[in-house]
Formats: sequence, structure tokens, C-alpha cells
Amino acid sequence: MRSVRVPRSRTLRALTVLAVVTAGTGVVAGPAAAETDPGQVSGWFNDLTVGAAGAPGRVAPLELSSTGATAPRVTVDLSGLAGVATVSFPDWCVTEGTSVTCPMPPGAIPDEYGTVNGTVPLVFRAAPGAVHGATGTLNYTVGADGLGPYTHQATVDVRSGPDLLDLVDERVPGVDVGDVRDVPVAVVNAGDQPAGDLRLTLRFPVGLQPASYRNCRYGVDPVLATVVVCTVRGTFVPGVRHELRHGFTTTVGPATLGDKRITQFVEPLATAGPLPGNVRLTRREADRALRLRPVGEPMDPIAAGDAYGSTYLPGVHGAFDVVAVGATVTGAVGDTVRVNVGIRNDGPGVPDNTVSGGSTSAMIFTPPAGVTVLATPPGCGPTQDDEGSAPTAWVCWQGTVFPAGQSFTVPFELRIDGPTGAPGEVRVYYDYPRPDDDPTNDAAPVTLG
Repeated sequence: MRSVRVPRSRTLRALTVLAVVTAGTGVVAGPAAAETDPGQVSGWFNDLTVGAAGAPGRVAPLELSSTGATAPRVTVDLSGLAGVATVSFPDWCVTEGTSVTCPMPPGAIPDEYGTVNGTVPLVFRAAPGAVHGATGTLNYTVGADGLGPYTHQATVDVRSGPDLLDLVDERVPGVDVGDVRDVPVAVVNAGDQPAGDLRLTLRFPVGLQPASYRNCRYGVDPVLATVVVCTVRGTFVPGVRHELRHGFTTTVGPATLGDKRITQFVEPLATAGPLPGNVRLTRREADRALRLRPVGEPMDPIAAGDAYGSTYLPGVHGAFDVVAVGATVTGAVGDTVRVNVGIRNDGPGVPDNTVSGGSTSAMIFTPPAGVTVLATPPGCGPTQDDEGSAPTAWVCWQGTVFPAGQSFTVPFELRIDGPTGAPGEVRVYYDYPRPDDDPTNDAAPVTLG
């Protein structure tokens, strides 16, 4: 890495930017335009905070992306970081004064769409004499042959004090119900001063059963996730990685179904924020305490990150059965009647859409012949065969979690107009997170008695 020092100071905040450069802004007619298309190139860099003197360096990625462009590159202007931070670049970048130009990183190859993506790793340190609160700007310009340059700006702050980062970012495929997994927990202090005791907050989605520790409290939030808040004693010096030996033992219970993301958040206990407000925390009987132990040599530099970490478990194939619940309507022509239709989760798996958002309990109701639906219930929407035609069915949604043993039922007000005929139907509207284990009960009749 080549180090470039900049001599002056300015102000800094965190901001993610995206620069997209295309050929011209006007419309070019004729086939020649397609033949000479210079492609496009983009780049982005997150705002960054570095520790004051004595803190480990921070590695931050400058991302470069190109589709069909010739000689894509990014030029970084360091003059705005004078007196705030120094930056080291890879050897394949070219320095001219306070300007550094980096081509697409060596080894970057096109993806399936023909786009080449590369990362330029930049190492930041506080400049000599930079104090807490110093702020500067980093300007970077993305370009390629035949493309006009496009400039964006990021900010770099200097902060004194402890800066705890969570180092966990894992994807664990192939997890099955009944497995016992040791979820990693790892933190590092990227600041210039030691951190004392810390608070670790974890969230295990519904179905996952975390182990018990004496120094942790446990509760269940409104979407049935287990929230764990642990007070961990110790001194966490800058640069030293600390881990939970053997990981946080977690059982994949029978309610586990679909995508799961276990999150964790670390903060100094002395400056910790409020406890989770949507859960009642209690202690469990336990024969051990959760301790984070130092591992390996001090880290310098440290990859840019934040206080949040996660372990992602994709597509757990748990068993479940969602059942349609039909009904019979009794009345004479001209009567207004109410019918309750719905679906029920017979479990044991719990559809859980908290990772990506959206409903898990959804049904579609087609009324029997000879009736009119008088109003659309809350949480439902009408469907129709053609634009401008009368509704033929109603789709209803509710909740991001569908607990085992619970039903989702909707009342519809119907007017019996006659003549009666074919029965209606209530049906599971869509298969989430996959088709359930008994498709024969995914629909039920709704009849006029």
C-alpha cells in the first residue's frame, strides 16, 4: 500500500453515495449510437469515522462498477482531508500530489449480466494532531474512456473514545429443524481508548431456541422472536478481537420455517441506550456466564463496519400445514347475513416474514353464486376478471408471523339476492415460504344452506 498524507482539516458526516456516469444527456438518433455506446460506470463510498491517534486503521471499500465501459477508473481527491486523515491505496493506483487514480481492480470479472464489480480498499488513519470532532471531505470522480466524469463526496470524521464493532456477518445454508448450532459472537474495539463493560443484545427469530446464561435476560417480542440482553464484564482494548468461545448455542426448534436472521448489537455499557421497549425481560436459571475472551494478535487495520452483526439461515425446511376454513350461510332471498371465512395454521412450523417484510397469513374468498358482498373488510382488497367489471373475489392479508394453532378469520357481510347456485370458496392465497405439507386442505367450500 502507498500512503498519501494530506495537510488540512474540514467537517465530516456519514453518507452513502452513488455516482452513475452515462454517455451524454441528450437523445442520439441512428444506428451509429448503438455501435459507439461507451457503456456506463458507477462508484460509491460510505462516510467513515476513524479513531483518534493510537486507534487502529480502518479499511473502507470504494466500490467501482462498470458495464461495457472502456478503462473504468476512479480518481480520489484527498485535499479535503488535510489535517484530518491519511489514506493508503493499493499499489495498482497512481498518485499525483493529493490526487490518486485507481483503475478497475485486477482480477475483477464480469457477472452473468456483463457488469464488472470491483473493490478498491482504502486504509484510513487519523492525521497527526487530528483531534476528536475533526471533519474532512473526500471527493471521488468516476469515469471511463468516452464518458464524462461524475463527482461525489463523502465525509470522514475523527472520534476519540471506544468504538465497538460487531464482526459477525455469516450465511449458514443447509440448516434443518433439530440442528444445534453455535452462533458466533465476536467484537472488536476500533477506537483509541479501551472500552469497559459492554451490553450485547441478540434477537433470535421464532423457532430458534438460544441457550441460557446467568448474565443475560430473555423475553419474547410481538413477532415471537426471543430477545436476549447480556451484560458482559471486562476491558476491551483497541484492536483486540474478543469472541464467545464455542459460540451461542442455539437449537433449531420445530416452529422454525423459512429464512431466519439472528441479529446482534454491541455497545459500551456506560453509554448504552434504553432496553428494548416491546419485550419483558427476565432471567433464566443457568450454570454459566457469557464471557468474551481475547483472540489472536491485535488487528490493524480493521475492516470498516458498525455495531450490528448477523447470522443468516436461508430456507429452513420445517414442516407445516395451513388449512382453509369454509362456512355455510343460511338465509332467504333479501336477507343480509354474515359469514366468517379464513385459514388456520396447524403447525408445527410458523411462517415468518420478518426478514423481508410482508404478510404470511393470506387467503382469497370467492363468494357463492346468488350473493352480493356489501363491503370490503379492512385488510382485504377486491379482485376482478376485467377492468371495469364487478369484483369476483377478495384477497385478505394479516401479519408478518402466523403462529401455530392460530386462525386468521375475516367476516363478510353478504346480501342474498338469488338464485342460488355454485358454492363459493376460501383458499390459501399463496405458498409462503413454500407449499405446505398437505395441499388437499388448502381450499374449503362456502355454501348457501
